[in-house]
Amino acid sequence: MAIRSTPPPMTPGASSGPYYAVLLGAEGWLHPGWQGEFYPDDLPEDWRLAYYCTQLHAVFLPHAVWSGAAEAEIRQWLEDTQPGFRFVLEPGPAGVADTSMTALFGDRLGRIAPRADPHLLWFDAQTDLRQLKVAIDAAPKPLYLFSRDAHLPTLRQVATLIELMGY
Repeated sequence: MAIRSTPPPMTPGASSGPYYAVLLGAEGWLHPGWQGEFYPDDLPEDWRLAYYCTQLHAVFLPHAVWSGAAEAEIRQWLEDTQPGFRFVLEPGPAGVADTSMTALFGDRLGRIAPRADPHLLWFDAQTDLRQLKVAIDAAPKPLYLFSRDAHLPTLRQVATLIELMGY
């Protein structure tokens, strides 16, 4: 079952793809519970990011994930995703990111942000959608809206919500 909502671009996209005011995603894309429900049963693991980016606009990567990735792996992530897709990187323990690694992401880097960044809004299965709507409206844009628990029914509801809101 698809999640993808297709919000209207806020400004015309160049080579980096369209700009969206609200980008929906999750923390990471490798969730065991998604096999067969989100990802097709026969989809190889190394194709999951390519599929993920057809349904969602961004992914949050914890520092341990992106800082431990080899340059070749990051280049593969970029090849596997569409131009408008964004990676949000959690900064390292000292609050900074390795500029040589983040430079690899180029215009695909949405932001380097701690989990408490005002441009990041988190939700989970217990989130009240009415309160989430108010928070989305009040938040600075662009806004990265991430599922904390990768709960697919809630992701689908939030995708519908942002589509109805016109984001």
